[in-house]
Amino acid sequence: MAESTEQQRKKVENELSRLDQEINAMDAKLRAYLADRQNKPHPRHHELVEKIQRYRIPPAISTKHLETLLDNLQWKVFYHKKAWQQLWENAEAAYRQGRAFGSTMPRETTQAAESGKSSRSSLHSYYELQQRKLNELGASASNQESKTEFEKRIKNRYQELARNKGDDQDIVLTFDKDKKKCTLELKRKG
Repeated sequence: MAESTEQQRKKVENELSRLDQEINAMDAKLRAYLADRQNKPHPRHHELVEKIQRYRIPPAISTKHLETLLDNLQWKVFYHKKAWQQLWENAEAAYRQGRAFGSTMPRETTQAAESGKSSRSSLHSYYELQQRKLNELGASASNQESKTEFEKRIKNRYQELARNKGDDQDIVLTFDKDKKKCTLELKRKG
């Protein structure tokens, strides 16, 4: 018997949730590998990044909710990819200098990616992503905000959400296709 549209949508939602959990688990796997390459398996993080970036929802079952979940997941893996790349480079530099890569490695890149903190480099990355999304949508350049306007808007939105954020909520970056802008929103954890 063929699956109903609702069953297919639920299946996609579960798959997106599973991939989100894989991103979270991958961070620990990558750190473990970099700390002990002889005894830990390669995390294969590039494959996970590619899988999520290529993921598409079949048009016949697509909904705004599923598209938003996918957008959030793809943004999250993009930021984690940058954080993982930085971790890898730091570990390589430590190895070349004869130091061990350990759990005391600064985590600001990963923390910025996870929490949406508006560090300068994160804001630059967010702006670049917004520009990429706008290009994908074919938006005209005349309607696009400047980098300075973008940074000010995101910083203000972050401060507003941080004041109202509950313990069971995270601040996540989303792309609003209607407004053609990135924005920050509160999302329940888990």
